[in-house]
Amino acid sequence: MSWKIKGKALHPAIAAAAVFALVQSAIMVEPIARGKADIEVAYLPSSGFMRAASLGYRNLAADLLWFRAIQYYGGYRTAKNNIDLFKHLAGVITDLDPAFKGAYKLSALVLTEDLDDYESGVELMEKGIRNNPDDFWLTYEMGFLHYLDGRNYAEAERYFRMAASLPGADERAARFAADAAAKGGDIETSIVLWKDLAENSDNRYIRELAERYIDRLEKRMKEKEGEGR
Repeated sequence: MSWKIKGKALHPAIAAAAVFALVQSAIMVEPIARGKADIEVAYLPSSGFMRAASLGYRNLAADLLWFRAIQYYGGYRTAKNNIDLFKHLAGVITDLDPAFKGAYKLSALVLTEDLDDYESGVELMEKGIRNNPDDFWLTYEMGFLHYLDGRNYAEAERYFRMAASLPGADERAARFAADAAAKGGDIETSIVLWKDLAENSDNRYIRELAERYIDRLEKRMKEKEGEGR
């Protein structure tokens, strides 16, 4: 009898060896969860090591390390350890499984909110978008990362507009693109984006909301023009 992992037949002996290697690799992370925060990143499994240890079953390796990463984060939330090595774990996990979208989104949130490392959060999300260029939610969440954490409204607008153009896009992306443009001081672009929603949205509430924003923004423009005279 053979095992199958995501459509691949796997001989029992090979499967047992692969799982044993992965468990032993993951155990290397275990001291962190017990509060030994002085362990060096060099002693954690690298992407190359995990690729070799997985015997080609990288998704399995990524799932196992993700479980360890969640344990590690849980230890941090209960004041048992820090999470200084979370960035390393997130990097290894997403190297092993570049399509692991949840790992990108949740890890970027941890890096930004818990480690106060906005740049690393952005870097990880950029990696996710490179590996999953047609995924609406990754691009949309990248917009929010810039909008809420970076207060970088130009980049937020760019990613929201990009998300709005992807297959399966949620109309919220276009709304936030218009809002980000206004917050960034680009009133004219914001009006153009709201007008597009007012004219093309199938949702009456969105059309009415867009009309209100257009009216408000046009008044702001007139006031600025009056001040400049």
